[in-house]
Amino acid sequence: METLFLKVLNMSLTASYVIIAVLLIRLLLKRAPKKYSYLLWAIVLFRLVCPVSISSELSLFNAPPFDMTAAQKSGEAALSYVPADIGYMEKPGMTVGIPTVNVMISDTLPQADTTASVNPLQIWIQIGTVLWCIGVLALLVYSLVTYFRLKRRMATAVRLDKHIFESDSIRSPFILGFIKPRIYIPFGLQEQERVYILKHEAYHLKRKDHLIKPLAFVVLAFHWFNPLAWLAFILMAKDMEMSCDEKVLSETGSGIAKDYCTSLLAFAANRRLPSASPLAFGETGIRERVKNILRFKTPNKRVIIFSAAACIIAVAVCATNPIVNGALQETGEPYGSYRFEEQVYMNLLSSFVAADGFKEYYTFTENSLIITDGAGNQQKMKAIYERKALDVQKFNESFMPSINVPNILGYKERYEYVLTDSAVDPEYRLFLLDDEVWLAKTHKDNVNTLKSEYIWSIYKISKLDEEIVESESIVGTQNGVDAFLALQKDFNSGYDTDKCYNITPQSISDNSEYSIFKYDKSAASFLLYKGVVYRLGEWFGGFGVTTMALADMDNDGDSELYFTYSWGSGLHRSHAGYFNPSTKEIVTLPYTNMNKDMTLVDHGDGSLSLYGADISNLIDFAHFNRKKTDFISDIVYEKGQILLSKARSSDHGD
Repeated sequence: METLFLKVLNMSLTASYVIIAVLLIRLLLKRAPKKYSYLLWAIVLFRLVCPVSISSELSLFNAPPFDMTAAQKSGEAALSYVPADIGYMEKPGMTVGIPTVNVMISDTLPQADTTASVNPLQIWIQIGTVLWCIGVLALLVYSLVTYFRLKRRMATAVRLDKHIFESDSIRSPFILGFIKPRIYIPFGLQEQERVYILKHEAYHLKRKDHLIKPLAFVVLAFHWFNPLAWLAFILMAKDMEMSCDEKVLSETGSGIAKDYCTSLLAFAANRRLPSASPLAFGETGIRERVKNILRFKTPNKRVIIFSAAACIIAVAVCATNPIVNGALQETGEPYGSYRFEEQVYMNLLSSFVAADGFKEYYTFTENSLIITDGAGNQQKMKAIYERKALDVQKFNESFMPSINVPNILGYKERYEYVLTDSAVDPEYRLFLLDDEVWLAKTHKDNVNTLKSEYIWSIYKISKLDEEIVESESIVGTQNGVDAFLALQKDFNSGYDTDKCYNITPQSISDNSEYSIFKYDKSAASFLLYKGVVYRLGEWFGGFGVTTMALADMDNDGDSELYFTYSWGSGLHRSHAGYFNPSTKEIVTLPYTNMNKDMTLVDHGDGSLSLYGADISNLIDFAHFNRKKTDFISDIVYEKGQILLSKARSSDHGD
């Protein structure tokens, strides 16, 4: 049920944008026949019930400020703003298709609590699902109850003609029923009044409005939490009624407009509480309907052509998904950085399984393939990029044994790259399957007489987003604090209530022996490495350590710990440095960012960049959010030194 709730939530977000677009288009059609405005709501209905669509260059979501790259990671057919596994993420994040808003929302989401058995967001989703189910059930029960109450009330109605009935229990006409709908009108209507009222209701029946409106209400029940969905339902009902009014006027002439409006006002004055299920004459928007009737004129051809063209364009713009070039162009090379997404295949003889949390990154350049593990260790090899069509039969014959072979018949576009020299073991291949990218590693077996070379593993990989995560959090824990304090012994920060926390990011804990500890009042920051405590930077008056990252810049097999820190009460300044595990030294890079903080950005391929940073939601120095701002420099290894590629020491001196 939670999965269904999240799917409905994703569809509702897409529909919200479409509703806003329809409202704007509806303004352009203000003087046009209302049947065109009524037609526009079919696009909204489609978006509310169908999670998938085709992609188009004309899509609304291709326009700024939309960026649907993250929302279309699962494929171009559907837009997914809230991941299905968001409740289980260590650092939950979602997208609404607008980058700046994405950051604001993701910053407010509760982070995973490693000490708790259930993530806070899991509980939120469960509560949301329960409330959603209650709301859906309540509205559906309400609609059924009002429907059957009205049907029972009409048991005494008198047949006037075929499916037309009169009743003294009602004050306004309506249609009741789905399979054999009936028109009910009040007793005492004048002959002429009865004629145009029945024409109005007959046009409802001809268009199947008696089915469309209940269907729209059922859809609304599933999206009851979305105020824009309620607005769309109300306006759709108004457009539905006004288009029927216009149909009556076009057939009988505008001479009845005054009497028609008088009837509407009389029905409105005597109107009972409306039922959500039946279509009722005069049920919604009396004021707008009266004004529309009084200014009605038979539209000319120019207005009709413009209105029809607007509806066609609206379908092309609002009913389609954007085209996101997150994968590979058919004629382009797959250069760039990618990350491990999931394991597609592993040979039965292998003892390795890519468990949850497995991290690996792949960089494809014009002449090389670079594989970087989660600790920042890199393996670099020469590569070639010769593209050819992937033969399904040859692909299937590349496995030994022929068990659990991935089925690629369902992919329309199938291409292959042999990346590395065939003499090299292992050989790497790249498979491009529609919008998916698979990296395969082969195994050479000189002993086996059946097959000397076969595919050993296949990983599905995804291209790293061009825009790195904008905001992250420092969340201190008590993991290992007692052991650290025992090693630190007599340290005194000068604060009586200064509490120590472990602020080591999970990625650093999992892939190194580094542990970073920080005090919440003084911001005093320390590194614990192989049983030895090292002081990290200055902290008097600043935030102390603000960010950490691993990278093996000098390719010696041991990842350095990179960090940023700030200090200075009157003159705030921020620095970047690193700990060299080979020399056991802490080196400060020659750049000072005055009156601002800094953050490191890990690109996932072994490279780092330095950005400015804003500190927010500061609870204490061990619990705060950090958001990157302007780019400062890349951190590079050149001529035997780790340095900044765009050194700015001349811009801001110490």
